[in-house]
Amino acid sequence: MNALLLSAWFGHLRILQLLVNSGAKIHCENKDGLTLLHCAAQKGHVLILAFIMEDLEDVALDRADKLGRTAFLRAAEHGQLDALDFLVGSGCDHSVKDKEGNTALHLAAGRGHLAVLQRLMDIRLDLEERNVEGLTALHAAAEGIHPNCVQLLLGAGSNVNALTQVARPPHNCCLPLATEL
Repeated sequence: MNALLLSAWFGHLRILQLLVNSGAKIHCENKDGLTLLHCAAQKGHVLILAFIMEDLEDVALDRADKLGRTAFLRAAEHGQLDALDFLVGSGCDHSVKDKEGNTALHLAAGRGHLAVLQRLMDIRLDLEERNVEGLTALHAAAEGIHPNCVQLLLGAGSNVNALTQVARPPHNCCLPLATEL
């Protein structure tokens, strides 16, 4: 990470402004493909997001990192409701999926971010959208052991009997126990 990305990551607006005014390249990314927007969104720094969108030129709102995640998906994954709201208000693509086919609903539900999940449902994302393994947001919430998210999704009409498209055992529950030698 360079100094510019670090200032966005840690929410240091004044440092970010100083670096930009000193000629820092604003279209930089780290080895994972994270840009200024990704860093600020993941950490929930709305003032940084506002500076990037309002004061910098040619910033791609829906640019994906190496996992195929936009700033919107990063905000959802990390439970950053205010950042998510800012990005939605800025006109980001709500229907975007990462390389594994996960939507913002999958990422928020799988991590147990109830408030973000509610907001995503408020903007009418498809509850039955499937990722590449055929998992819905309900599957992600159940697999992540987040009962509040499961309850919220069920209350919103998620299909309780939806089947995955790929056969695989659930996390750790069916793995054989290691025996001592």
